[in-house]
Amino acid sequence: MSIDFMDLNYLAVLAGGIVYMAFGALYYSPLLFGKHAVSLKKNQGEKETKDALKYPGAALVGFLSSFLLALIVQVSGADDVVSGLVIGLVIGFLLALAYLKNTLFGLTSKKAYALAVSDHFIIFIILGILHAVWI
Repeated sequence: MSIDFMDLNYLAVLAGGIVYMAFGALYYSPLLFGKHAVSLKKNQGEKETKDALKYPGAALVGFLSSFLLALIVQVSGADDVVSGLVIGLVIGFLLALAYLKNTLFGLTSKKAYALAVSDHFIIFIILGILHAVWI
């Protein structure tokens, strides 16, 4: 196993970060699941915060996720749609398991779990495919 940082497609990493943010904006918009997310917060007694750092923080998560997924794709040798999809699914399952533990212990609701895990499954499949085919 060898990681070659010079051979990494940084344009794909940049594009993946942008896709990550754009997908999140669409997924949590009123057009799709934004109203559900807001109602889940209210049902759990959480207030909508006006914290200005959450958006730069989310952008950082998007770019780091894209970068790390690009590394995994490179190390695995994935170079087609199917292998990228499989990598995205595996990462999605790992995240689902991590979120499930929190849900089982009551740290988050089952509805919030489903909403968040679906978001991550979809975006990591998209990023896996993007990095596998954009070599």
